[in-house]
Amino acid sequence: MESENLTNAATRRRSDRILGPVRIRVIGNNASGVSFAEETETISFNQHGARISLTHALLPDDVVLIKNLANQIEEEFRVVGGFQQVFGGRQEWGVEALNSASEIWGIKFIAPAEGIEPKVLIECAACKTAAHGALSSIEYEVLLSSGLITRHCERCGETTRWRPSTQVLTAEVIASSAKNVVVDGERRKTKRLKLTMRIRVRTVWGVSEIAQTRDVSKAGLGFLSNQRYHVNDEVYITLPFVDRQVPVETKAKIIWTLEASVGRLYGVCYVK
Repeated sequence: MESENLTNAATRRRSDRILGPVRIRVIGNNASGVSFAEETETISFNQHGARISLTHALLPDDVVLIKNLANQIEEEFRVVGGFQQVFGGRQEWGVEALNSASEIWGIKFIAPAEGIEPKVLIECAACKTAAHGALSSIEYEVLLSSGLITRHCERCGETTRWRPSTQVLTAEVIASSAKNVVVDGERRKTKRLKLTMRIRVRTVWGVSEIAQTRDVSKAGLGFLSNQRYHVNDEVYITLPFVDRQVPVETKAKIIWTLEASVGRLYGVCYVK
């Protein structure tokens, strides 16, 4: 009986938010649209997202890449919103995992019992459309802290800010909210990080250059170059490339090329 109680307690803890620092690298665009890479730590995390501290300001609904520096797993996260400012010019941000099945945190999470997720009535700040349903835990945290989260609004056709609603909850609102869940999930899966930043590209013969990315994902990237590469060429990518730091290379393969007006575009996928 005692062993069973311990197991149940562990299960509950692993399905809840975990407070603790995990060393991560965050790559994205700041609020001014300038690319950055910053090493930091998590404040807390769970299956659906994390609370992180950064010196760079983010834009809600942007996508950032987060790598767990302990296990080298990298995933895309959507910026839900910001928390309070903290010491040293830092701010905490809530980010939601686009791949909720990821093992980036190195923990096998247990799904919570059905029906215990917080359900709230929120409305689009632009068009006043109301929606009712369960929020991810990180969305709920941000909503409690700042009173606003970002979501896609079907009526506005774009991402808008949402806040707690004082409207009357009706059967029509519940039915409409249920229909929009799948649409919103599909939209998030197709989003990719458009990011311009310097990288080092090195060939297997030791020839290297500094190129510029056009987009980045956890599986690969696209970059612009004046050099000539061929499909299936193996290269080594340092992302991001920062002067006077020890480079960390990732093996990759050219999978497509395209002539552009200012050079040639290449698509690469990482090789595990």
